[in-house]
Amino acid sequence: MARAAQKAFEEAKPVIAAIKKKGVSNIGAAGYCWGAKVVVELVKVHEIQAAVLFHPSLLIVDDIKEVKCPISILGAEIDKTSPPELLKQFEQVHSAKSGFPE
Repeated sequence: MARAAQKAFEEAKPVIAAIKKKGVSNIGAAGYCWGAKVVVELVKVHEIQAAVLFHPSLLIVDDIKEVKCPISILGAEIDKTSPPELLKQFEQVHSAKSGFPE
Protein backbone atom coordinates (compact mmCIF):
# COMPACT_ATOMS: atom_id res chain seq x y z
CA MET A 1 0.00 0.00 0.00
CA ALA A 2 1.31 3.47 -0.81
CA ARG A 3 2.70 5.37 2.18
CA ALA A 4 0.01 8.05 2.25
CA ALA A 5 -2.76 5.45 2.09
CA GLN A 6 -1.13 3.38 4.85
CA LYS A 7 -0.80 6.46 7.05
CA ALA A 8 -4.43 7.45 6.44
CA PHE A 9 -5.54 3.88 7.23
CA GLU A 10 -3.72 3.95 10.57
CA GLU A 11 -5.04 7.43 11.39
CA ALA A 12 -8.62 6.42 10.60
CA LYS A 13 -8.72 3.52 13.04
CA PRO A 14 -8.74 5.59 16.28
CA VAL A 15 -11.35 7.94 14.80
CA ILE A 16 -13.59 4.97 14.01
CA ALA A 17 -12.96 3.54 17.49
CA ALA A 18 -14.05 6.85 19.05
CA ILE A 19 -17.24 6.85 16.98
CA LYS A 20 -17.99 3.27 18.00
CA LYS A 21 -17.35 4.15 21.64
CA LYS A 22 -20.23 6.62 21.39
CA GLY A 23 -22.54 3.73 20.48
CA VAL A 24 -22.51 3.83 16.70
CA SER A 25 -22.37 0.25 15.46
CA ASN A 26 -22.49 0.67 11.67
CA ILE A 27 -20.09 3.00 9.94
CA GLY A 28 -19.63 3.72 6.25
CA ALA A 29 -16.85 5.57 4.51
CA ALA A 30 -16.12 7.09 1.12
CA GLY A 31 -12.72 7.33 -0.51
CA TYR A 32 -11.57 9.31 -3.54
CA CYS A 33 -8.57 8.20 -5.63
CA TRP A 34 -6.00 6.63 -3.25
CA GLY A 35 -8.50 7.18 -0.44
CA ALA A 36 -10.47 4.32 -2.00
CA LYS A 37 -7.60 2.02 -1.03
CA VAL A 38 -7.85 3.29 2.55
CA VAL A 39 -11.58 2.56 2.63
CA VAL A 40 -11.11 -0.95 1.24
CA GLU A 41 -8.42 -1.67 3.80
CA LEU A 42 -10.80 -0.54 6.56
CA VAL A 43 -13.44 -2.90 5.16
CA LYS A 44 -10.97 -5.79 5.13
CA VAL A 45 -10.38 -5.49 8.88
CA HIS A 46 -14.10 -4.97 9.59
CA GLU A 47 -13.71 -1.37 10.80
CA ILE A 48 -16.55 -0.17 8.55
CA GLN A 49 -19.69 -1.80 7.22
CA ALA A 50 -20.32 0.06 3.93
CA ALA A 51 -18.10 1.79 1.39
CA VAL A 52 -18.20 4.13 -1.58
CA LEU A 53 -15.18 4.40 -3.87
CA PHE A 54 -14.81 7.37 -6.23
CA HIS A 55 -12.20 7.17 -9.03
CA PRO A 56 -10.38 4.39 -7.14
CA SER A 57 -6.64 3.97 -7.49
CA LEU A 58 -4.12 1.54 -6.00
CA LEU A 59 -6.78 -1.20 -6.00
CA ILE A 60 -6.54 -4.57 -7.65
CA VAL A 61 -9.15 -7.29 -8.11
CA ASP A 62 -7.75 -9.24 -5.13
CA ASP A 63 -8.58 -6.26 -2.88
CA ILE A 64 -12.21 -6.40 -3.93
CA LYS A 65 -12.32 -10.16 -3.30
CA GLU A 66 -11.88 -9.41 0.41
CA VAL A 67 -14.76 -6.92 0.61
CA LYS A 68 -17.71 -8.44 2.44
CA CYS A 69 -20.04 -5.48 2.79
CA PRO A 70 -22.14 -3.24 0.54
CA ILE A 71 -19.90 -1.19 -1.71
CA SER A 72 -20.47 1.30 -4.50
CA ILE A 73 -17.71 1.91 -7.04
CA LEU A 74 -17.98 5.10 -9.08
CA GLY A 75 -15.54 5.81 -11.88
CA ALA A 76 -15.21 7.98 -14.93
CA GLU A 77 -15.79 6.99 -18.54
CA ILE A 78 -12.23 8.02 -19.42
CA ASP A 79 -9.86 7.13 -16.59
CA LYS A 80 -6.39 5.67 -17.05
CA THR A 81 -6.05 4.79 -13.37
CA SER A 82 -9.36 2.93 -13.11
CA PRO A 83 -10.62 2.21 -16.62
CA PRO A 84 -14.23 1.06 -17.01
CA GLU A 85 -13.03 -2.48 -17.77
CA LEU A 86 -11.30 -2.71 -14.38
CA LEU A 87 -14.30 -1.27 -12.57
CA LYS A 88 -16.50 -3.86 -14.27
CA GLN A 89 -14.17 -6.60 -12.98
CA PHE A 90 -14.49 -5.16 -9.47
CA GLU A 91 -18.29 -5.21 -9.77
CA GLN A 92 -18.36 -8.77 -11.09
CA VAL A 93 -16.05 -10.12 -8.39
CA HIS A 94 -17.91 -8.39 -5.60
CA SER A 95 -21.42 -9.30 -6.71
CA ALA A 96 -20.49 -12.92 -7.48
CA LYS A 97 -19.03 -13.69 -4.08
CA SER A 98 -21.15 -11.56 -1.81
CA GLY A 99 -24.66 -11.84 -3.15
CA PHE A 100 -24.86 -8.04 -3.27
CA PRO A 101 -26.52 -6.74 -6.44
CA GLU A 102 -24.46 -4.90 -9.07
